[in-house]
Amino acid sequence: MRYELHNLDGNGERRVRVYDMPIVDPDNYWANVTDVPCPTGCGGKVFWAEAGFVPGYRICGKCLRHWQAGGNAEAPVLLRVGRRSGIPR
Repeated sequence: MRYELHNLDGNGERRVRVYDMPIVDPDNYWANVTDVPCPTGCGGKVFWAEAGFVPGYRICGKCLRHWQAGGNAEAPVLLRVGRRSGIPR
């Protein structure tokens, strides 16, 4: 995990936690950031959650952390999106 500056909500750049994801399928970028283990180690899986959110949005089914897919097929990443009250970090 590392920190980078990103503008995820249109309100300017902020420090964002960036997690490098292992390459599951080098020919399919989305396979590297969808239905994969949560990078926080909670034991959950990160699922597709674009309905009602922006393209590339993902949510962990166990810890409920929210993510934005980033990077590319050679270096996929998940960017941690905000923190919601009552949801663990």
